[in-house]
Amino acid sequence: MGEAPVEQKAYRKLRSRSQVQEESRGVPTLYLLPLVLLPEAWALGLLLLSALILGMPHGAADLLVAQRLGLPLLPFFALYLGLAGLLLALLLHHPPLALILFLAMALFHWGRVEGKGALGYLRAGTVLLFPFLFHREAIRPFLESFAGGFGLPVWAAGGLWGLLLLAALWERPRGKALWDALLLALLALLAHPYAALAGYFLLQHSLDSLRLVGVRGREWLLVYGGTLGGLLLVLPLYPRLQDPLAAYMGAVFALTLPHLLTMELWLGRLQPRGQSPAPGR
Repeated sequence: MGEAPVEQKAYRKLRSRSQVQEESRGVPTLYLLPLVLLPEAWALGLLLLSALILGMPHGAADLLVAQRLGLPLLPFFALYLGLAGLLLALLLHHPPLALILFLAMALFHWGRVEGKGALGYLRAGTVLLFPFLFHREAIRPFLESFAGGFGLPVWAAGGLWGLLLLAALWERPRGKALWDALLLALLALLAHPYAALAGYFLLQHSLDSLRLVGVRGREWLLVYGGTLGGLLLVLPLYPRLQDPLAAYMGAVFALTLPHLLTMELWLGRLQPRGQSPAPGR
């Protein structure tokens, strides 16, 4: 009987976090449209800046998730780093396969955090696939460093995006959400791909993820400690890849699978079983 108020308080706290998924999150795409004007050098700088601001830190918030879920930290760290090591090995020995896996994981994870059903996956797919459809020359230097020059064929990128579009339209998304998705497609079409990726990754996905976790006060110290630890992965990658963006994306790739799995555990706590995150934005 004495534990009931504590359980009720924890339930109310959990429900209040769940309500975050029903609110508009991140920066509306309309305000990202000025990124169309960014030249390549500035777009690259903005994307690299995500290593310290919002981008890498949102993954480092997994430390808080593990604490809040009551996971034993030593086994959590061991499994986390073990999975990251496996992905690093894949990148170094089979770069094309690593690129495909990177895109697949990002599509799944971004779509899940979007919380908009099929429309969320369409939005994620737009950011990830449009560079292979409309900006192949712009991303060629990155692909040469990261994946040995391999890139998704146009037919594969276009076919997958078309399937995502049909799935989203099948669910008949609301006007505001659909309008924002169209603006995101316009951004991904007209902006340099680094600018579109930086805008989405920094100001939509990472903000959404951090708000789902609910980082507060001194917790940011732990988050930035984890961020600096994650950036250490860049050091062994740069001599091999010889490109700062490829080395940074290599570190992000290595951490994506353990981050994705950690967030799946958290999302499972934020919503009733069998439901996806509630649509937002």
